[in-house]
Amino acid sequence: MFVAALLLGASIGLSFIHPWGNLRDNAQPEAPLLAGTPVPAEVRQVFEAKCADCHSEKTHWPVYSVLAPGSWLLERDVHMGRQHLDLSRWQTYSRESQVDLLTKIAAEAHNGQMPVKHYLILHPKARLSAAEQQLIYEWAKAERKQIRQQLARLPQEPRNDEK
Repeated sequence: MFVAALLLGASIGLSFIHPWGNLRDNAQPEAPLLAGTPVPAEVRQVFEAKCADCHSEKTHWPVYSVLAPGSWLLERDVHMGRQHLDLSRWQTYSRESQVDLLTKIAAEAHNGQMPVKHYLILHPKARLSAAEQQLIYEWAKAERKQIRQQLARLPQEPRNDEK
C-alpha cells in the first residue's frame, strides 16, 4: 500500500514536468484545419477524426494523459506529430513546403504508414480504411498539382548567380 501511494505521488509530482513543453498552454483548438486550402467535407472529416489528435492543435487529451510517465509519452507523440505536420498552422507553411507536405501526406496515406501503429493500439478507430486512404491520397495529389500550377505562374526571381 505504501509503495502504491509513493508511486502515485511520484506520478502526480512528475506530471508537472513537460520535457517537450506544455503543449496544452499555447494551443489554439479553435484554429481550423488546413486553413486557406479548399478541402472537400469528406476529406476534412477524415483529417479531423483520424489525424487531428497528433497533427493539429485540436488534440483530445484522454484521462491517462494527465499522469507521468504516460503524459510524457503522449506529449512526445503529439510534439513529434505537430513538428512534422501541424494542420492548424497550414497557412504558415510556404507554398513549396505545402507541396512537400502534400507529397508526404499522399505517400503515407497510400502506404498505410499513418496513423502510426503504436497509436492505433489505444485508438483503433483512428485506423484509415482503404477508402479513406484513397480519399486522402487523391485529394493530396490534386491539391499538390494545383499549388504547383500556381507556383509555375508566379514570376521567377533571379537566382544569385544571375544578378
